[in-house]
Amino acid sequence: RRAAATVGRPLAARRFAAAAAANPLEATAKLYEDLVAKSVKEYQTNQHVVGANLDAELASNKMVLFMEGTPDAPKSEASMNAVRILTQVQAANFLAVDVLTHPALLGYTVAKTQRNRAPHLYVDGSFYADHDGLLAKFKTGELAKAIGTEATRSSGVFGGELPIATY
Repeated sequence: RRAAATVGRPLAARRFAAAAAANPLEATAKLYEDLVAKSVKEYQTNQHVVGANLDAELASNKMVLFMEGTPDAPKSEASMNAVRILTQVQAANFLAVDVLTHPALLGYTVAKTQRNRAPHLYVDGSFYADHDGLLAKFKTGELAKAIGTEATRSSGVFGGELPIATY
């Protein structure tokens, strides 16, 4: 029975399944490391085109968040937390780049920051923080002072809280 289940599955998939069964966290970390390595190679192959396009986006937007997924549908807990943090401090509009749509996107930000784990936030064209940096700056209140805005906060009974909706 078991042999029949593995027929047709590539050897790499069978090896990953065996490793994941033994130590799922280690197997997942290894899988992500492989993704990052392939992404950096893809970026290096297309560095002139990808770099020029993304450098232009960094220059034309105050804040750019390279994340896994989109703000409405983040694909990792770290990316979801980054969006929550930026929402909580009422950060001005930011451009979100889904690094999972093309390997060169993740490769670009990893090569630029030397940090393997997304999300990465750029402010005024320069790397500002990764997830851990955003969390630390959020906890100390530095993030709200640096990129937050009071213009969109609620007033009255719910003063200082996030608005429920703006129509």
